[in-house]
Amino acid sequence: MSRVFFAWELGGGYGHLGPFRPIAELLMSRGHQVTIAAREVERANIVFGPTGAAVVQAPLCTKTYSGLEEPPLNYAEILMRYGYLDAPVLGGLVRAWRDLILLARPDVLVADHAPTALLAARDMRIAKLATGAPFTIPPRASPTPNMRPWLSVPEERLVSSDRTVLATVNASLPQGTAKLGTVPEIFEGAELLMSGVAELDPYAPRQGGSYLGLHAGSVGKLAPQWPQGEGSRIFAYLNIEYKHLEAAVGALAGSGARCVVFIAGVSPALREKHGNERLVFSDGLLDIDRTLSEADLCVCHGNFGTVTGSLRSGKPMVVLPMDLEKFLTAAALQKRNLAYYVHPDVPSPDFIGAIRMALSDQGLTDTARQFAARHRQPSVDTIVRRAADCIESLARTGSMGE
Repeated sequence: MSRVFFAWELGGGYGHLGPFRPIAELLMSRGHQVTIAAREVERANIVFGPTGAAVVQAPLCTKTYSGLEEPPLNYAEILMRYGYLDAPVLGGLVRAWRDLILLARPDVLVADHAPTALLAARDMRIAKLATGAPFTIPPRASPTPNMRPWLSVPEERLVSSDRTVLATVNASLPQGTAKLGTVPEIFEGAELLMSGVAELDPYAPRQGGSYLGLHAGSVGKLAPQWPQGEGSRIFAYLNIEYKHLEAAVGALAGSGARCVVFIAGVSPALREKHGNERLVFSDGLLDIDRTLSEADLCVCHGNFGTVTGSLRSGKPMVVLPMDLEKFLTAAALQKRNLAYYVHPDVPSPDFIGAIRMALSDQGLTDTARQFAARHRQPSVDTIVRRAADCIESLARTGSMGE
């Protein structure tokens, strides 16, 4: 029996948890122990509550930092928002992750957007696997590259940002721990097993990059209750914090399609205003694979799990990105004629126009079906088994002892 420690530090939503659940279940069925250190324990409890996996709170940076240049341009500048400019804070986070790992005594650390967990385990006798959306794992380049290629960015800024973060990291490591020479060395010693396929990698396909394939993961179990009648079916998975939420829901209600909408924490007022015989709100998490297989169109924010599930089902999308990662995903999808996206900086987005264009664009639907056919293999079962096999193999190589 091995002990597996899954760490999730940055980012939000179910996309860091759902894809790992079937992998964790398979590992546990083989007799391994799984501990989930989660940024959001409420969501972790929803996803892993019935599984028997242990759930603990991940150490998090609770400070906010003003005066940073906006927007962040590379991986180093993202880290700056999470304590990587503040050696006392980062030192405390490294210590907290280190102590949590020591308490769990795992054989393998699986890090999904958890750079500080990887730093904490840097000199530990433990195997490491970095996984998750490709956006969360920068290429091994110095400085870390500009993530907004449409902007002209002086190389000096990228170099300066990396140098500043690197100095903070090296000042925060425990005495005797080997220092880093570049920011991407945070991932040094970790195997890479990225979610999705190479076409969705914002850094372009990696040399030697290992992509798991299209796999949405497992969170909800509810069957969609589609409105009766004729017309296209739209599944919308939206975030309560989206600044244009009411306009987006209003456009769905006025689209003429039959809509099933899931919004965690949706207000009674929004439900009452827009719920009708053509639009229903789901009261809980849906079976994403079944819902997408029955839908004609998915409207979402570009969460990686929802995107990969839509692509596997061969369904086009309208993407309403809320942050850089999701914008890059949306841009990659639109470039390949798999989705339309609504730019996050547009003050009054034309949601109804985007939805109607997507529903009437047969080329968009055909391209989505062709993409799904091209990526039908590996199957979801194969993806889950491959990830579990990789973790199991790594666990045999790393042990913190009894």
